[in-house]
Amino acid sequence: MRRLADRGALAVLLSAVWLAACGASAQPDDTAIVDDFHNHQSNVEVTADGTVVRLLADRTSSTGTHEQFIIKLSSGDLTIEVEHNISIAKRVPVQEGDHVIIHGEYVWNVQGGLIHFTHHDPQGTHEGGYILDGGTTYD
Repeated sequence: MRRLADRGALAVLLSAVWLAACGASAQPDDTAIVDDFHNHQSNVEVTADGTVVRLLADRTSSTGTHEQFIIKLSSGDLTIEVEHNISIAKRVPVQEGDHVIIHGEYVWNVQGGLIHFTHHDPQGTHEGGYILDGGTTYD
């Protein structure tokens, strides 16, 4: 009987690890992002809750083509640029007014900062990110 309980506990643990590895949603923490902005913090893993307020043209760099848009955080007046690498991940069909959850790496700048690495890392050297839009997760 004890072996059965141990197997059940192991199954729960492995499921939790698997969900985390697949980019399961982290809790949004806009307050932490606002603090990162005020403290000029960069290279911080964040999860933002916001509304798309502006779509920008795609940008191509040495790391690939990036879909770009600006979100306004649900708490506060801070706007943040999102750079989603569509050479690695599927394009997100965001529209102005969409409510999104973004998980990735925050980089400070005077305009409010940006969030990138909003996709899986094919080389496994960085925490994977995602964008949740309309009930679909893009990573």
